[in-house]
Amino acid sequence: MKNFLLILFPASFLIVLLSSFSFAQNNLELVHDHQGYYMNVDYIQIQQVDILNFENNIEELIKPIQQARIDSDYIKEWYLYRVAFPGSRNTQYNYVVVSISNEICGFEDISNQISVSFHHDELDEKMATYFNLMAPNHSELWKINNSVLVSSEAKPSRYFLMDYMNVRSGMEYAYLMMEDEIARPLHEIRMENGNMEGWEIFSLITPGGTEYGYNFAAGNHVNSLRNIEFGFSEELIRQNRPDTNVREFFNNVEETRDLVRSELWELVNYVK
Repeated sequence: MKNFLLILFPASFLIVLLSSFSFAQNNLELVHDHQGYYMNVDYIQIQQVDILNFENNIEELIKPIQQARIDSDYIKEWYLYRVAFPGSRNTQYNYVVVSISNEICGFEDISNQISVSFHHDELDEKMATYFNLMAPNHSELWKINNSVLVSSEAKPSRYFLMDYMNVRSGMEYAYLMMEDEIARPLHEIRMENGNMEGWEIFSLITPGGTEYGYNFAAGNHVNSLRNIEFGFSEELIRQNRPDTNVREFFNNVEETRDLVRSELWELVNYVK
């Protein structure tokens, strides 16, 4: 017999959250290094004729600058992705840059962050080229609310699947609780089975507002496209919790949030 946690929200309807999910103990030593950190995402459009020049500058210019930021303890990690499968036919970017910091101010004033690593004259020239290459179409600042990774030391996964969510007003706590108490254990099982390298939940700090379209996102780290096809599924739930009313479960999820878009990024390079 299933137990249910009932929470009454405004707008006169009841959200039913399963509270009795119990799973076998995970044998992996999972890490939570990113939890509570901040993530800056820059969306960049590189024209086709400029891609070769852009990629040639990754090792020579872009990575040394990011390494200097890490050495100065402003950011913890830096990733460059190619947008392999855009979330829209009208997507206006083809590269994504992700920086992670334990301080929200770690994304400010890159020139000042690396000034001790380069000579003044050299710095001015490098930063001029850098900003010309890395000017974003737009940027976002996120809080990492939940994070489970197989390893913090291994090479990052080949793919990163970003699911952008619009969580209804007043449902933020319910959504985060569902992700933590229900989705997270299921994803940990996928990691145990070797089908996933990590899973994270992000809340958007800025920009925002109802017109922006989304306010949360889920990040899925995988090494193979097959692990995207067979992801968080009815089969996985039934295998590990056969007494669950799967239809009711997914209905509750849909009442809490809408999936605005989903897109797949492929790792190009990284520093950490």
